[in-house]
Amino acid sequence: MPEGPRERLFTRDVALILIAQTAFGFGWSLYLLSPKFQAVVLGAGPDQIGITTALSGLMGLMTVPFAAGGIDRLGRKLFFRIGTSLVLLVSIGYFFVDRIGPLLYLLQGAVAAAFVLSFNASAALIADWVPGSRIGQAIGWLGAANVCMNAVATAVAEPLCDRYGWHALFFLGIGASCLALVLSLGMRDAPERPVSSAPAAASRMRDAGIAVWRPLVVSALAGMVFCAVFIFVQPHALASGAREVRMFFIGFTASAVACRVLLGDLGDRRGHRQVSLGAVLLYALSALSCAWLDPSLLWMYGFVFGAAHGILYPTLNALVLARLPASRRGLGMALYNGAFNVGMTCGGFGWGLLAAHYGYTALFFTATVVALMATLPLLASDSRQT
Repeated sequence: MPEGPRERLFTRDVALILIAQTAFGFGWSLYLLSPKFQAVVLGAGPDQIGITTALSGLMGLMTVPFAAGGIDRLGRKLFFRIGTSLVLLVSIGYFFVDRIGPLLYLLQGAVAAAFVLSFNASAALIADWVPGSRIGQAIGWLGAANVCMNAVATAVAEPLCDRYGWHALFFLGIGASCLALVLSLGMRDAPERPVSSAPAAASRMRDAGIAVWRPLVVSALAGMVFCAVFIFVQPHALASGAREVRMFFIGFTASAVACRVLLGDLGDRRGHRQVSLGAVLLYALSALSCAWLDPSLLWMYGFVFGAAHGILYPTLNALVLARLPASRRGLGMALYNGAFNVGMTCGGFGWGLLAAHYGYTALFFTATVVALMATLPLLASDSRQT
């Protein structure tokens, strides 16, 4: 295939990947309301919600080697479909959840595994279809397609659950996952790029291993902070008198999508490392603000955190992919998201126990410190990183 057409950013194939990811994102995002389901329906406390979150992150982490080894070898489309099928099975399985226990843990773990498989596969696939100089922007678009569903899915599902019961959410999950599977049938693999010679490729992989470990550490620490804010704002708000939590997701999504669409190429233009550093500092500010949570302003907390995450996630991701050969993008995506899942898992175990013993204020102060620690690998980055 001539190199010219690859310079087009928005093509039929890119559009279909974005639409399929949007359908998957709607189904997956429904289960962002799981902490509320656990607190309201199952009577779970913060420690139990933390354990469920941690086990979910652990399942996602355990899925990473499967994704890392398979997305590049067996194909992006296959892994997208496997992840989407998991959301379908989760939606069916949730009909039978009536207590905190193994079934809930298994289903929430499958939600995490589904994201690892489907998002990593679609990200690797979209990166194959766009120019290398605009990968950050493409991943930002993909993330926007996914994250906008955080608000849409929760805004649609929460009032339906209040009126008709939680089964309405599970039916929505079945419909969205089936739609994503149908859309995936139209996906195509990108034509292969010329392959580097074996010695050159091996040398580049050695250099990449040295260069990517710092952003992977940042990803893990960011995952801990993300878990603190995204998961524990819900029980914190409910304990503070809130009856609904969807305004947090609406604010988060509006900001994250705006940043990814309007500023998606910021890292490509200004430098991935520098932009990631600024976004990590905004992460810290977001966590700190949650220590004084006002339930009437949930949209504002979501908005600030959405800006931080909307910029950091694709920009840091692009920093990792920029150091890897095109043929190993599936591995790079899996490592990046795997590191994030390490942080989510550690955060799930730690934050719930911390909140149960010392309160939510202590949780968010500690999360702020973790976010500030995440700036250190970026400040120490070597000159080979962009």
